Amino acid sequence: MRILPLLAFLVTLVVCCDLQSQTISNPTSQIPVIVKVFAQGDSSRLPNFIESCRREFSEHAMKLELVRPEEGYDYNIVVAQESSLGGAAAAVIALDSKGLFVASVVRSGRMSGKGAFNASAKELAKKLAALRTH
Repeated sequence: MRILPLLAFLVTLVVCCDLQSQTISNPTSQIPVIVKVFAQGDSSRLPNFIESCRREFSEHAMKLELVRPEEGYDYNIVVAQESSLGGAAAAVIALDSKGLFVASVVRSGRMSGKGAFNASAKELAKKLAALRTH
């Protein structure tokens, strides 16, 4: 009869340790921080860029919330994209709510504008995540 409570305790301990190790080894299981973003730019690919940002931000425990400028935001993200025979390029600048420079990303030599924006979104997410943890 004494073995049953001990066995139940050991099973509970193993399950709890397993859950804790999964949380530690998988940082995306964290509760995402909402990041309010006003996005603007001269590219028809802006919606593609936003979707790439949503995906990449989630990889860094951030949830992108698109807002209008009058609603208040954490970052004003300005994008530009160009394509030529040599490939596509994208430039992204992030400003804080006061209009101060926060981060920039430039990616070139991609096969398409969408590819340049995907690479830019990935790098921007890394930079903003690093800033938010410091």
